[in-house]
Amino acid sequence: MRDRKVAGRYAEALLRTAKPAGTLVACAESYAGVLEVMAASRELVIFLDSPQVREQEKKEVLKKVFGPHLEPVLLDFFNLLLDRNRIELLRDIGTVFAELVEADQGLVRVGVVTAIALPADLETKLRDKLAHVTGKSVILDKKVDPAVIGGVRVTLGDRVIDGTVRTNLDRLRKTLATAQVRG
Repeated sequence: MRDRKVAGRYAEALLRTAKPAGTLVACAESYAGVLEVMAASRELVIFLDSPQVREQEKKEVLKKVFGPHLEPVLLDFFNLLLDRNRIELLRDIGTVFAELVEADQGLVRVGVVTAIALPADLETKLRDKLAHVTGKSVILDKKVDPAVIGGVRVTLGDRVIDGTVRTNLDRLRKTLATAQVRG
C-alpha cells in the first residue's frame, strides 16, 4: 500500500459521508465493483494515472463507465480524488474503506491457512469459536497450502496464531541444531 495513512483519511471521510446518507453498504459494493473492473482493465488504470490526460476528461470517462452503477456520493468522491490529484490512491482507499465498512457492520476478516480444505463442520466450529473470541461476526478468508503439512494458521489483524506442522517442525529443527551434544 502506497500511503495507508492518507488512504485511511480518505476512506474515513467516505464512510462519514456515505453512512448518514444510508448508502454505506451500496457504496462498499460499488467500490468493490470498480476495483474489479480496474483489476481487469490495465488501460483504465493507465488512463486514470496519466498526467497527460486532463482531470475533466477523466471525470467524464468515470461518469460514462461507472456513473449509472454508482451511488452519487461515490462518484462525487472519485471526482474529489481527481481534483486533489489522489486518484492513484483509489485502490488503497478502497481496501481501507472495505475494512472500515466491515468493522462498522460488526464483521471481522480472519485469514485461515490449512494443508487441505476444511470440512464444513470444522469450518463452522472455527468460525463460531473466532466469533466468540472477537465478539463479532467472522468472515473466513480460507487458503489451502499443502506446504503447511497439517494444522492451521490463523491471522486476525496483525496477530498470527500458527499451529501448523511446518512451523513446529521448523522450531524443532532449530532447537536440535543449537542443542549441545553430550558424550
